[in-house]
Amino acid sequence: MTSDDMQSLIDELPGDIAQGAADILTQQWEATAVLAEQRQDAIAQARAAEPLHAVDGLGYLDMSVDAQIYHWWNHKMPGCWRDRDFRAWFKRNFPSTVVHSGGTSKTMILMPGLGKNAA
Repeated sequence: MTSDDMQSLIDELPGDIAQGAADILTQQWEATAVLAEQRQDAIAQARAAEPLHAVDGLGYLDMSVDAQIYHWWNHKMPGCWRDRDFRAWFKRNFPSTVVHSGGTSKTMILMPGLGKNAA
């Protein structure tokens, strides 16, 4: 059920009942948001406790976002997580989602002249 569907149901109720239903839904939403923030803080603490490193061939983890927060934003702005500017904005405004990953454990040393003869 979308928020528009919910609003149309509330609009069909008598005035005082509609206000009561809207108040209950607002309270539930606020409680859910608080729980999501608490989970995000727990995620940040867990990530800070153990060092993370980039994985060869896959790259590095730069954000860790609670699933409910992720889906809420994706519902409000479909495709937002694929937008580089949105992710940069999100990291600035929600620093608990930022993950600091170290480099890989492997180092690649190029030998002089090796690339010239490769076919």
